[in-house]
Amino acid sequence: MRALILTAIIIVIAFVVKIDLTEGTLPLAAFYPKDTANALCEDQREPNYLSVQTIQGDTIHSLFALHPAKVPMTFPERLQLFYELNPHLQLQALIPGENIKLPLSFAFENNCGK
Repeated sequence: MRALILTAIIIVIAFVVKIDLTEGTLPLAAFYPKDTANALCEDQREPNYLSVQTIQGDTIHSLFALHPAKVPMTFPERLQLFYELNPHLQLQALIPGENIKLPLSFAFENNCGK
């Protein structure tokens, strides 16, 4: 009988760990009510960008270095904006002569803070 109960407990723990690793735990934000006005403002955030034409040897790093962001942002944030502006470059290299958009900062289209 002990072996049966122990086996059931191990199966339940393994199932919980599997679910936790594959789907993740409940996000902490779900426990706190979100301010709807600020949530709408966050969803309406649009990046300012600069259109550039690439040349031979350009990389994303070199373009980011040549055209720094107007506001401080990390490289992963800027890279995410870059791929949002240029989804066709997700799985390919830069082609010389191609026009691409480089994100420079965030700007709000509406005046959410007022």
